[in-house]
Amino acid sequence: MNQSSSATALQYREAMSKVAAAVHVVTTEGHAGRYGITLTAVTSVTDTPPTLLLCINRNARIQPILRANGQLCVNILAASQQDVAEHFAGMTSIPATERFLQNEWQKHHHTTQPQLVGALAHLHGRIIDSHDMGSHSVFYVAIEHININAQENQGLLYFQRQFAQIATPICETGCV
Repeated sequence: MNQSSSATALQYREAMSKVAAAVHVVTTEGHAGRYGITLTAVTSVTDTPPTLLLCINRNARIQPILRANGQLCVNILAASQQDVAEHFAGMTSIPATERFLQNEWQKHHHTTQPQLVGALAHLHGRIIDSHDMGSHSVFYVAIEHININAQENQGLLYFQRQFAQIATPICETGCV
């Protein structure tokens, strides 16, 4: 079967919209400035040492800032934080310079990276490697500090091009 590359790209994007993904806001602050972006393309590489993989469009405004700063925080969003995801995805009229003013942020005491109050977890790390693949850059991030919010248990998801939520499963008898 011979399909044009644009048809294949469209089919690929449609197929990927069928994959439910956790929603994150990746933030960075340093000598190159402060910026954030909403991402679903975040995944664990290994737990020893803790390492994440992030995929970010090569044309995204965060690219030069993130590369220059070298440090970041991955904020795993709670279901109640859809507005944050929309702001940092550029889905609202809020300019990039005002996005950090819309919600409660604090700086991590060791890394000074912005972390969103109420997020499910914060993973602070530094970029240890990157490479370009097609339209995106793949960043490998060594995680150095982790904060887990025990108060929140509902995560924000993105599925079929819309936000959704999932609650912590209730364990039936015999669950481990």
